[in-house]
Amino acid sequence: MYRKPKQKDRSVTLDLDSLMDILSCLVGVMLFLVIYTVLELGSAAYQAEVVVSPMAAPDARRVVVLAEAGTVRVIDVRPPLAGLLAGFEIVQSVPEVRLFVEAGQNTPTDPHFRYTLTYQPRSTTDLLGLMDLVVEERPAAVGDSIAQLGDGSSYIEALDRLDPNESWLAFAVDSTSVDIFRRARELAIERGFATGFDLLSLDFPLTLPLSSSGIEDLLSPIGILSKPQR
Repeated sequence: MYRKPKQKDRSVTLDLDSLMDILSCLVGVMLFLVIYTVLELGSAAYQAEVVVSPMAAPDARRVVVLAEAGTVRVIDVRPPLAGLLAGFEIVQSVPEVRLFVEAGQNTPTDPHFRYTLTYQPRSTTDLLGLMDLVVEERPAAVGDSIAQLGDGSSYIEALDRLDPNESWLAFAVDSTSVDIFRRARELAIERGFATGFDLLSLDFPLTLPLSSSGIEDLLSPIGILSKPQR
């Protein structure tokens, strides 16, 4: 008996693996575009909100701002040092340096610190190099908190005494004072100051060796403070 042979099923079977590969690629591309767009928008919003520090003048001097324990204080050694060294121009010898320090009755202060000179015998021909400037904290003289950073605060008054064309601010920031540092830095930049910063804390009293080579050397114990940064 003759039987008609069965025809093979010629229908095409859909390959789902290829389709899944295509969909995976499309989803990956879409996710990349979404993440890139979010990052770009976030960066633009950040740049719109953050105040950018100006560049410091080439001959601008560094003034240290301590941001520690949730407060800020300015250390500007030049005015008190000028008072302590009044009359030193007549000193001509090592013995006279010691007499000058011992005879000094002037102890200048600012809202947070007091300043004195001490005699330190060293092998040097630099008469200023025989003295140290000692910076001590005034008892119970705390800095300004973030809630106090406004007109009339010690910080703003200290900035008002400085010329942003002649000084730039180096912030020494401890781990507990990042928020107040940011606010204090914004206020400084709004007033035209160039700024720099580093994460460190200082121990008082500070002993700063003097030198005839320049006032900047007075800050050598915190010499890791960076140059002006944006």
